[in-house]
Amino acid sequence: MSLTVDSLVENPLIRTRIVAGKSGGGRVVAWAHTCELRDPWNWLGSGDLLLTDGYGFPAEPARQIEFIDNLARVGIAGLVLAEGFVAPTLSQSARDAAEERAFPVLSTERSVPFVTIARLVADSNSGRSGARLTCVLRLYDVLRRSHLRDRDAVNLLDDLAREVNAELHVIDVVRGRELMPTREPMAENLRAAVLAKVKEHAGMLPAFSRVSTKNLEALVLPVGRHDTTALVARATPADDLPDPVLAQHVAMIAEMDVERRCAKALRTRERRSALARRLVDGALAPEAAVSQLEFLGLGTGPWRVAMWEAVAREDAAGLEAELVALEVPNLYLASGDAHLLVLREDASPDALQSSLSPWPARVGLSQPVLSSTRFPDAFREAKWALEGARALQIDLSVYGTHSSHFLPRTVAEGEAAVSRLLGPIMEYDAKNDTQLLQTLKVFFEVNRSWQEGAKRLGIHKQTLAYRMKKVEELTAADLRDFGCQAELFFAIRTWSLLQLG
Repeated sequence: MSLTVDSLVENPLIRTRIVAGKSGGGRVVAWAHTCELRDPWNWLGSGDLLLTDGYGFPAEPARQIEFIDNLARVGIAGLVLAEGFVAPTLSQSARDAAEERAFPVLSTERSVPFVTIARLVADSNSGRSGARLTCVLRLYDVLRRSHLRDRDAVNLLDDLAREVNAELHVIDVVRGRELMPTREPMAENLRAAVLAKVKEHAGMLPAFSRVSTKNLEALVLPVGRHDTTALVARATPADDLPDPVLAQHVAMIAEMDVERRCAKALRTRERRSALARRLVDGALAPEAAVSQLEFLGLGTGPWRVAMWEAVAREDAAGLEAELVALEVPNLYLASGDAHLLVLREDASPDALQSSLSPWPARVGLSQPVLSSTRFPDAFREAKWALEGARALQIDLSVYGTHSSHFLPRTVAEGEAAVSRLLGPIMEYDAKNDTQLLQTLKVFFEVNRSWQEGAKRLGIHKQTLAYRMKKVEELTAADLRDFGCQAELFFAIRTWSLLQLG
C-alpha cells in the first residue's frame, strides 16, 4: 500500500500536522528530501515531499502563493515547514491557495529531525525502491547489449524509452536538433517549449525542469556538464511525468552515447578537413582525390567550392556543429579569415545558406569543378566570388556572374594584372630576399601612414621611405599621384585574393 500524506501524519513519531490543504492528504509520498533553494520545483520530482527550515520560503503572501502554485504544478506531494526555525508565518491567502489546490502544507515540531521523516518514507516505500532498482539495472543492460551490436544501427533511445514507459528525445538546446535517432520525431510545439525553457534559465538548466504545452507535459534534464544538450522525457500514457530518478539514469546513458557520436563526428571532420587542405594545395594525385571524395559521399564530380567570411570566435563551435549536421556531404576547412566548403555540384546553395542563417555571412561560390586537378583554381574562384558579394552587398555570389566594379572580372584577368603591376616587385623580392611587396601591402593597410607603417613593420621611418622609393623605381609609379596609388592598391587586393592560404 502506498504511503500518503494522511498516513504519514498519523504516525506519532514524527509529530507533524497538516496546517493547510487538508483535502490533498491522499497524495502519494514517494520520497522525502530537504531543499533550501528558492526554486525547489526544479530539483525535486513528482511525489517528493519537500522538507525545509524555511530559508527559501518567501515571507510575502503573493510570493507564498506563487511558491505553492509551482510545487503543486509539478506534482510535489507536499510542503513540510519546520517550526521554530526561519520559516515565515504562512499567510491566510497562502492557506486559502493551498486549500483551493488541495496541496498539503505541513508543520513539524522543532524537536523532530527531518532525517526521521526521510527514513520513515524510505522504509515505507522500500518495495517501490526495489522495483526502481530493477528498472535501473535493465537500463544499463540495454546499454551493454547495444555495445555488442552495431551501435549506429541500434535505436538506443527507443530501447531505453520502452524500459521507462516514456517518449525520449535528446536535443541540442541551441538549435533544437535531435542528437540521437528515434522512431518518431519530437513534436514541434514541445521542441519550442523546451527551447523557451532553456532561454528562461539563460542556458543553464537545473536538475529538472517541467515544460507544458496545450496537450503535452514533459520533464527536461541536462545531459553532460556543458549546458548544450538536454534529455526531454514525456510519460506514456501522458497523464503523469516520468520518474525523475530513472530519467537521470537515462540522461547519463545518453551523455555517453552523445559523446561517442561527437568523437566520431570529430574524427570524420578532421579527415575531411585534411582532404580539403590537400585539395587546396594540389597535393593529391587525381585518381586518389576522386577516390577519397567518392568514399566520403561527394561522388565523382562535378563539385563546387563555397567560401564565406569568418564568424566571431564564440560562434565558431556552433557553426562547425551546424556543418557537421548538414545533410549534404561536404568537406569543411577553416582557412585564415574565411571558411571553405566542398560540395557536390548538385547541392543546393539555398541549403547551404539556410544552414549559415544563424551566422550572417556572404557566400562566394566557384564554377563547377569537373576535374580534381582544378580545385586550387576553384578555391580562388570562390574567394573571388566572395569579394564580389562584399562589393555588391549581396548574400550569394557565383564566380563569373557577380564581380566587383573595380577588380578584374576573373582569376585569369587578376593574375595578368598582378603580373603586370606587381611582377617587378615580386621578382626583386625573390632575387634579393626583400619584403617590398609586404611593405606595400602594409602601407595601404595603415591608410598610407608612414609612422603607423613603420611601427607595424618594426622598421625605422627612413627604412620605410627607402623601400617605398624602391617600389616607385620598380613599377615606374609616382606614389604622390592618386591614380598610381589606386592602381597599386587594387593590384595588392587582387594579389591577396589570389592567395590560397
